[in-house]
Amino acid sequence: MHIDVITTREGLNGLRQNWDDLYEKDPEAQFFLSWTFLSSYLGRFEGAWSILAARSGPQGSPYVALLPLRLRTRLNKKTGFCHNEINMGANYAADYTGIVCAPGFADRAIPALAKHLMKMNWAKLHLENLRMSEKRRRLLLDNLADKRLTAQRMQRVNKTDNVDNCICPATNLPGNWDAYLEQKISSNTRQKIRRFLRKLDGSDEFRITHADASTIDRDIGIILEMWRIKWAPRKGNLLPGLLRSNRILFKDAFESGTLFLPILWHRDKPLAGLAFLVDPVKKAMLFHLAGRDETANEIPPGLVLHAYCIRRAIEQGFRSYDFLRGNESYKYSFGVEETRIHCVLVKTRTGRNLGDRLDARSVASVLEQATKFHEAGKLANAENAYRQILEVAPRHARTLYGLGQLLAAKADHWSAADTFGSLVEIAPNSVKAWSRLAIELQALSRHSEAADAFRKVLELNPELPGAQYGLGRCLAELRQIDEAAKVLSAVQDRSDKPIDPLLRAKARMQLNKLKQDLNPCYIRLEPVKAPPLFEKADA
Repeated sequence: MHIDVITTREGLNGLRQNWDDLYEKDPEAQFFLSWTFLSSYLGRFEGAWSILAARSGPQGSPYVALLPLRLRTRLNKKTGFCHNEINMGANYAADYTGIVCAPGFADRAIPALAKHLMKMNWAKLHLENLRMSEKRRRLLLDNLADKRLTAQRMQRVNKTDNVDNCICPATNLPGNWDAYLEQKISSNTRQKIRRFLRKLDGSDEFRITHADASTIDRDIGIILEMWRIKWAPRKGNLLPGLLRSNRILFKDAFESGTLFLPILWHRDKPLAGLAFLVDPVKKAMLFHLAGRDETANEIPPGLVLHAYCIRRAIEQGFRSYDFLRGNESYKYSFGVEETRIHCVLVKTRTGRNLGDRLDARSVASVLEQATKFHEAGKLANAENAYRQILEVAPRHARTLYGLGQLLAAKADHWSAADTFGSLVEIAPNSVKAWSRLAIELQALSRHSEAADAFRKVLELNPELPGAQYGLGRCLAELRQIDEAAKVLSAVQDRSDKPIDPLLRAKARMQLNKLKQDLNPCYIRLEPVKAPPLFEKADA
């Protein structure tokens, strides 16, 4: 079994036919593993997602299993060291995650996927919301067993209301509405549903609309605003991000034809709305979010809307009405059965990445943090971050430059010179790199090499008086007095462009020193008479 890693949009788009075929055939696949959902969601994280794709044949063979993943980079602010974490691809948006796998291939494909995970660089692997059979889950977890790792089953119970988000109620739908009411619903609830649906169906005051192209923005706004009012006290600072992500999710689902968003109205007043993700392949409706006017009491909006939607789902041939995560009590009014999902955190015992190296895809984010540390004067942290980058990308020019600056500030001129020396090999036309190298060589009294570096700077940009001054100083140290005087005079006498007065003054001082060296002034000292060995004694 061979594992390919798909990381580009072009590669993801090329997977569609293969992915759709696997999805249709896999009895364990669910909407959040569909190409339709993931291709849209992963687009928010370009450069951080990957698909591990297992094939049993040669290059170009169809894939038999797909594992979507997403990379995150975490920072230890005390030390500057970073580590990587891997999440399931749709984490934070998907109620369920897992692996798409062709029937008959799980025994070979899932262990191969797990072994590839062990070759990657990460400190934490978040296996959140796994909706997989016991067999598949064991194939995955057993092949992640390693003395370097620990695995912990995570609970997902809300302390506020004691809702267990690892319990997922759903109801399998029979072929007709009456059968559903008779087989699934208690007699009391059945009577309520029939009474309120009759009221809805024959009413001029109550109506239910479905979002379409002309109302989608309005309807998303209505349902999210009602949801915001209810959940703002509990969600706190998370609220703006949740609203934003759900708005994007709904718009993407609408564009792909997988959103159903009904709104219940009393005359012109919206009472409640439900948002569903619709899976036309697996014939499932997945209830994602609800919003309701908490002050309305004309009709029980939640009961009415869910009953209306279940009736409609049965009429359209859907087989499952899924309430997704959470065992809230109201869901059990609709004849549900429970499915349990699993959350497992696998992490290294050291807290450092497997292989003790960063994932190369995190270089940009680590460099950003290193730069912030550097600018804040936290040099030890910045150096740790710079060196982590260079372990995986030794020719990363911006990192070499930053580390070289830092080492120079620490007066570690040998290391700084080596760093800038590596940089000019990578970026031979960088004026800044050659300038920094020249300065560090000069600080080490390696004047001949420094002079060559300054000459390279001036070759690239002849208009830099600082480089001319540096070259003049090096030549003076090398006792090339005439050439040094010529270079320094050019700095002092320059009038075609503005020049730093301090630099001009320093050039003048160096010239005066050179003149003194050429025409030394000796001070004649009169000899001092030595006192007699014995002074005459007083009479």
